[in-house]
Amino acid sequence: MFESLAVDPKTAAAIDLAVQENRLPHALILEGSDEQTRLAAAKEIACALVCASGGHKPCGVCAKCRKAKADSHPDLYLIEPEKAGAFIKVDAIRTLKAQSMLRPNDGERSVFHIREAQMMNVQAQNALLKILEEPAAHVSIILSCPSKAALLETILSRATGFALQNETASELPNEEAKETAKTLLQTLADGSELDLLLALSPLQKDRVLFSTVLSACRLILRDALVETAAGKPLRDTDKTVFSLRRRLTQKQLLALMDETQSELDALSRNANLNLILTCFCSGASGIRRS
Repeated sequence: MFESLAVDPKTAAAIDLAVQENRLPHALILEGSDEQTRLAAAKEIACALVCASGGHKPCGVCAKCRKAKADSHPDLYLIEPEKAGAFIKVDAIRTLKAQSMLRPNDGERSVFHIREAQMMNVQAQNALLKILEEPAAHVSIILSCPSKAALLETILSRATGFALQNETASELPNEEAKETAKTLLQTLADGSELDLLLALSPLQKDRVLFSTVLSACRLILRDALVETAAGKPLRDTDKTVFSLRRRLTQKQLLALMDETQSELDALSRNANLNLILTCFCSGASGIRRS
């Protein structure tokens, strides 16, 4: 599986083995990588779950696989935000629950993919929790999101997470990157756009450092999202995390996660460094004002 996708080989092998042995968890979370890769990975898993082949799944040639690839299979459901930046609300999950109680139309399994699952509001996540606690035997649920940190702990405890993109040791933030990331996010929380631009200026000639700083920013934002979802600080909460929680909403934190990932993607494409820095400054400042 995932031969044409940039998915971590260990993750790909684990999912493929679970599919072939018919022991894939009833609920799984696909996190990391870019949105298109998450969507493609979820579609391939869904295709495998409805595949009629007696051999390796998905076969890609049976009638059910062809329907899945054409987005016309009646037992595959997509739940997603109605528009960019919109929350997935409780009514969408109530509809999912009603659909999950029906027998499949064209096989033995119904598969529900919640795309951009981090955009479920708290009420929607609590409604989903009730489905995950007592799932129907024929139902599989796939959640895809940049980071599972945006989901409630109760959801995480009832679903199996798979990281599509594995960080190598060289990509992990070092202490310099961590401290610079804290400075940037603290400035974003409490300073002006000019202050943020000045804080970014030391990175104008160091593409590698900026990349690791952005990775460190994502880890800090993840912790802020965990605390926001929990409604209380972690035991050893960081000052920067506290400032982000105090100044920014969950929606703004999620938007910043997306912004940092966009700039990381631009860096990987070897785009102009100064342009990326300017875009990050403008984008992050705009999110704070929203």
